[in-house]
Amino acid sequence: MLRKVLLVLFSLGLAACAPQAAPAPAPVAGVTAASPTLTLTATPSATASATRTATATVSATPTSSPTATASPTGTPAPQPTPDAAAADRQARLPILMYHYVEPWPADASDLRRGLTVRPEDFAAQMQFLADQGYTAVSLYALADALALGTPLPERAVVLTFDDGYRSLMEHALPVLQAHGFTGTVFVITELMDRGLPAYLTWDQARALAALGWRIEPHTKTHETLAGRSRDKQLYEILGAVETIEANLGARPRFLCYPSGKYDATSIQLAREIGLWGAVTTQPGRLHTYTARYTWTRLRVDGRGTLRDFVNAVSGGRP
Repeated sequence: MLRKVLLVLFSLGLAACAPQAAPAPAPVAGVTAASPTLTLTATPSATASATRTATATVSATPTSSPTATASPTGTPAPQPTPDAAAADRQARLPILMYHYVEPWPADASDLRRGLTVRPEDFAAQMQFLADQGYTAVSLYALADALALGTPLPERAVVLTFDDGYRSLMEHALPVLQAHGFTGTVFVITELMDRGLPAYLTWDQARALAALGWRIEPHTKTHETLAGRSRDKQLYEILGAVETIEANLGARPRFLCYPSGKYDATSIQLAREIGLWGAVTTQPGRLHTYTARYTWTRLRVDGRGTLRDFVNAVSGGRP
């Protein structure tokens, strides 16, 4: 009997000495347990987008309106490489300069009337060009003619419209279409971005481009370039070029200087950006390859007569 009691006591002592299972750890807030290993998942840090290196530091205030991105841009047309005769080549043709094509406002100043060709006068002018066998060509055709000797029509004319006023869709476009003419519109891109009612919309610009018109830069804000800093001029010129390219899917190649004012920096930037040429407000009909960044034009004055127009186109001016 005593032996059995001793065996029982010995067994109880062994059980008391056996290791006990550790209690389950208390849950920690924010950590999710996973079987078989605990995984601590941290909130991912945002990865910054790569920063594009700007061409130059621009101090001017950027455009407040975002620029829509069009469908992917096609390969830009290559700039014509001038042949050996380019330096001596000339082309004599009128580059006509229009602004508004619409009725005169009731309170129009004399300056405003000068900038505004009334629809009936515009129709008569285009009828004269058609009757005389003129063909409307682009500045691209003029560049090819001067750089490479590519033939132009015997009677060629370039039709340009400064500032990109919306009224040309109503009053100029139908007349030009009736004669098979196309034109070049020099647009002020920031005013288009802001959706101002006097100016073309980007949808309208795309519609014109689809008809064979050329949409080219008249800078971002139409501020005078001459005498401004290089950065400011770069902002105005390159900013307009890139905005047109983003919206239309094609890179423009010709600049129109605001108010016809430019300096050596303006011309140098036009070259660096890859523009093929530029137009001024200086009168003239004779164009050369070497002076392609200062091509002259003939202003069509809304106060003039049809005879004035005929004389200008036919060579009444230099």
